[in-house]
Amino acid sequence: MPSMIGKEKKKKELIQKLDKLFEQLQKEHGISPGDFPDINKMRANLENADFSRFNALKPRLLQIVDDMLAKDIARLMAQIPKEESDANNKVVDALGNRLDQSVRGGAFEAETEAATPFGFGRGEGVDKGSDETEWVVSRERYKFDEMFQELQPVDGKITSSQAKVHMVKSKLPNSVLGKIWTLSDIDKDGQLDADEFALANYLINLKLAGHAIPEKLPKHLVPPSKLVENNNNDDGMTNGTSSYPRLDE
Repeated sequence: MPSMIGKEKKKKELIQKLDKLFEQLQKEHGISPGDFPDINKMRANLENADFSRFNALKPRLLQIVDDMLAKDIARLMAQIPKEESDANNKVVDALGNRLDQSVRGGAFEAETEAATPFGFGRGEGVDKGSDETEWVVSRERYKFDEMFQELQPVDGKITSSQAKVHMVKSKLPNSVLGKIWTLSDIDKDGQLDADEFALANYLINLKLAGHAIPEKLPKHLVPPSKLVENNNNDDGMTNGTSSYPRLDE
């Protein structure tokens, strides 16, 4: 009986200090606050949980999951054929001729409207600056450059560890930050120069403002200094497979 009372007391203490435990995990494992569950719901669930059935933490398993999210998922996404969606809209008739089954007419004519300045989302979010000659990121560049210098770059670049420590301050989920990293590390060297860092912060601000992050980087968001490196992209966009950095790298 005394041991049971002691366990229940310890359980209540852990539940009460759950917010402190979350903060500790954020610092130790570089987890963004947005990746944690709602603390009140978590406390309610833990009240009815049997702590004796919880498995001990295995750091190796955490590393495997982290590697999967950072590398394997990005690699799989890069392997998805671009033509897959087009193929799904086509069938073959009795003579073997391919027929386009895409729905047209009515509301689907919005595709034509999208090519005008009045199309849905035009000039907003990631599309902002698409019809301008100036790199849209330049408008906020002075703030990003100050942050970049505070990180004490070496040879004009910051390491992946420095970048991650800065990026998690946005409190966005790691899945989102990983996507932003992949889009921003244009030369895929695992580091960020001033242009790439500015781009990363611009994308972070877009997400914080409620806009979606693109699967591929539109050409108008590619830094002017990187356009030559991206001339081989037929669609003028880049997605790459650079991995979101770990804090211990």
